[in-house]
Amino acid sequence: MDKIILGKKPVERITYPNDAPPPIRFAAEELQTYLKESLNVEIDVEKGVPAKGAFFISTSELNPEVAADAGPFEEGKYDRCIVSCRDDCVFMIGENPVSALYAVYDFLQDRLNIRFFAPGREHEYIPTHSALHLENGFVLQTGSRFVIRDYVTNNSETLSFAVKNRVNTIKWEGLNCDAKDLETIRAHGVKLRGPGHIWSLFVPDESLFEKHPEYFPMLDGRRTVNHRTACFSNPEARRIFIQKLRNYLRENPYWDIFAFWAEDVKDPYYCGCPKCTDMEIPDWYITLVNEAARVVEEELPHAVFEFIAYHGTRFTPKQVKKLYRNGENMLFNFCIGYTRDLYNPFEKKTYGSAEVFEMYQNWRNYLSDVGFKGQIMIMDYYNLCEEPNQGPRGRALLWPMEVIREDVRFYLKEGIDGVGDWICFDRLCWPSPFNVWCWLQLWKNPDTTVEALKDDFYPKYFGEVGDDVRKYMDELEAAMHQRTSPENIEQVKALTQMLDSIQPSQRNDQLVHRLKLVRIHHEYCVLLKEIFQAFSENAPEKWQALEKPYMTFFEETHRSDLEGHIDIP
Repeated sequence: MDKIILGKKPVERITYPNDAPPPIRFAAEELQTYLKESLNVEIDVEKGVPAKGAFFISTSELNPEVAADAGPFEEGKYDRCIVSCRDDCVFMIGENPVSALYAVYDFLQDRLNIRFFAPGREHEYIPTHSALHLENGFVLQTGSRFVIRDYVTNNSETLSFAVKNRVNTIKWEGLNCDAKDLETIRAHGVKLRGPGHIWSLFVPDESLFEKHPEYFPMLDGRRTVNHRTACFSNPEARRIFIQKLRNYLRENPYWDIFAFWAEDVKDPYYCGCPKCTDMEIPDWYITLVNEAARVVEEELPHAVFEFIAYHGTRFTPKQVKKLYRNGENMLFNFCIGYTRDLYNPFEKKTYGSAEVFEMYQNWRNYLSDVGFKGQIMIMDYYNLCEEPNQGPRGRALLWPMEVIREDVRFYLKEGIDGVGDWICFDRLCWPSPFNVWCWLQLWKNPDTTVEALKDDFYPKYFGEVGDDVRKYMDELEAAMHQRTSPENIEQVKALTQMLDSIQPSQRNDQLVHRLKLVRIHHEYCVLLKEIFQAFSENAPEKWQALEKPYMTFFEETHRSDLEGHIDIP
């Protein structure tokens, strides 16, 4: 029996151009793999040209005539692709290599209802089908609303998950990227962004301190080595800094976006000598940005230069009013949201968001005033919902998805080019993968509603009990968001009754384990509420008694169940 039918003709092979780059060859392999899993069909992959009874994967650059015949890409979107059935051939065409890969993943989701909920095959939804019927005239056009969609990871499974959900840039966590990892990244067609906090490699070596203390920062009236900064008003110290940067770029020439970030520490870490204090931290930072951008342009002409508003540079420069080439090949990164109110939309300016919004607006004004011609992105900090001052809900990893949606829509309205994450987990599937998956869908299409995404997620991930789990999670989020009190704690505890009522009609080991994880999460929620209440009552004997259960919750008590679903702290 033919498994894939286009019109009346079986589709029996996957082809791609002879000179196809790695992402297109990888796209063909991925299509082959998932067709096998969903349809139980063996289909060959080979180099070739468009032909009847074949999938043909390419780009508009490699095959402009094919792309023109397939139809126009969607307006106002990025990394666009089109899947078009005509002349008994399935054309999968991207405007670039990574969007050809997206064409495959988008097709699998649209036609076979496959979902990529989290890293690892165990978190993918791959329904089985007896056959796939397509008709000539079928067209699927897809694209993303943001130019840059960035994910922070060094993990290959997480990279794969991110790309399947249309991430196009990977922020590499580390000062270097080895050959094997680089090959994997290039095969997926995404851009490599990094290294980030790297100034420790560029400041003068400690061995110079004895002879040249003037190269090093002055703190509290004394020259010292802090491995973070230098006396940047000293021309020789700056020359050393820039030369070491140049040497680094020659040894690590693979960055597509070179992230030039100061070390990840709060003030004060710049020099306090009289000459350096003639300018403030943001002015010195932009001074170095301008000098470094020139070097990056010389050594890595293909790379975008990234600079950042973060810690001491959340505030705008007062004296330096010029950017190298007006920022023509630069990316400015807003990384300022770690003190905002995460439970209300950013533009409402509630609580800490008012101060952060002022920083945001000041930088937008500064960039406009200097004639900035580059791109702007925002890296959000919803993972900081976990911080104690955000309360038990955040600690329980119950992110405010409606707020995230409103923020994403605001960024789009503001003309922000890129979005990124500081999830700080390679794998966050506890109590379920919904939050991270939902976030990535909103990057792709901010007009999607959170409720529509729940409609899609819960039945696929939790099967026949999906609606019941969804109702429980909604109740839990509401209870965890309420002010903590003895009555509220009892309200959270009472939700065990809902959990007890969730019983699958048939034994399914995977589903049983997923429900067990939800129950373990409920146990954690109760523990968080009780600790918070003990602190609120200033009752040290109570919270001290809860300290050990809290400290051993992940590493000891529930490690075997949670491994593979969340990074164990």
